Amino acid sequence: MHDTFAAQLRRLRVERELSLSGLSRLVHYSRGYLSKVENGLASANPELAKSCDEALDAGGALVALARPTRRATRPATAEPEPPGASVRADGTAFDLFVGFFDQHRTLGHRASPRAVLPGLVPQVDVLRTMAGSTREPDLRDGLWRLAARFAEYAGWMAQEAGDEERAVRLTDEAVRCAALGGDRELATYALVRQAEFALYRNDARQAVLLAQRAQADPSMSAAVRSLAAQREAQGYALAGEDVRFGQALERAAELHRAAPPGLPLLGSTSLPDPVAVTRAWSAYDLGRAREAAELLDAQVPLIRPHAVRSRTRFGLRRALAHAAAGELEHGCELLAELLDDLVLVDSATIRADLARFGRLLASRPLPGGAHRLRTRIRDVLFPQGS
Repeated sequence: MHDTFAAQLRRLRVERELSLSGLSRLVHYSRGYLSKVENGLASANPELAKSCDEALDAGGALVALARPTRRATRPATAEPEPPGASVRADGTAFDLFVGFFDQHRTLGHRASPRAVLPGLVPQVDVLRTMAGSTREPDLRDGLWRLAARFAEYAGWMAQEAGDEERAVRLTDEAVRCAALGGDRELATYALVRQAEFALYRNDARQAVLLAQRAQADPSMSAAVRSLAAQREAQGYALAGEDVRFGQALERAAELHRAAPPGLPLLGSTSLPDPVAVTRAWSAYDLGRAREAAELLDAQVPLIRPHAVRSRTRFGLRRALAHAAAGELEHGCELLAELLDDLVLVDSATIRADLARFGRLLASRPLPGGAHRLRTRIRDVLFPQGS
């Protein structure tokens, strides 16, 4: 029996042979939002219900199924409203915040994390308050899950800003919000993020243990288990365990192939083949710089042009791999092309690799022009007045 708004909407739309895009043009709501409503990820506000009822000639059935959000009236003497209390918790607001999240991720691809973070953290507070103020279960769960996504991405930006303590706190907050929204996937993904923290501390054993824990639950998606297997492989590579590295990476590749097509909700959205990139950098950790350089030569040009942070990060690793493989001059040329973008994205992760490059330059006879490059590296790592 079709007794929910979402089920009735889908049934009527299919019966009228109307696509989501076609319905979107008729009711003037985005296709993405309509898809969330049909899949129970967002609730319909009264305006949308009325528009859909008219567009699908439902005779009032859709209007009757839509439950408007009731807002309590606050007395004039009440305490000031918490952040988000003045935002109506309905499907339209949800759709707007999804758009905000996409905009912040786009900005994060090409701007300093210090420019992105101030806009991310307050949205978590707003979404939490909105989730606590609505009685619509589907909408409440969606708001908690969206708050979790904001918190998780804020944690990534904090890590890029070099503030690991704050990154851990925000990741923990993401897990709490996800649990309230019924999202077990993000809780498991938090273990993947913790494995990444361990890798940046050069703690190979902890990275492997955390990544294995993340893979232990077979109910998790293939995409998240693939990410966990990649972190496990990196941990083994960091420890020089070549055979175990290969086994973990092959498992990651199988899971990646099993994952549904399309961009992941979690992890990088800018790498066309994250397993290949993991293989490349792990080869460097295993002392196979030539192999790493060849793999990165193939992968870096495939990174999406707008993803300045990723192109800079892995472009620098490509330059470092060539330099370590004995092609110091070519490595310097590749690095010189990246320096302006490197300053733009202002990444702690990238600066750590830049310091590696600087140490390599200090240990070898410098090719022509490398002295100037070394000065520029110093200026990036130690800006005037720092």
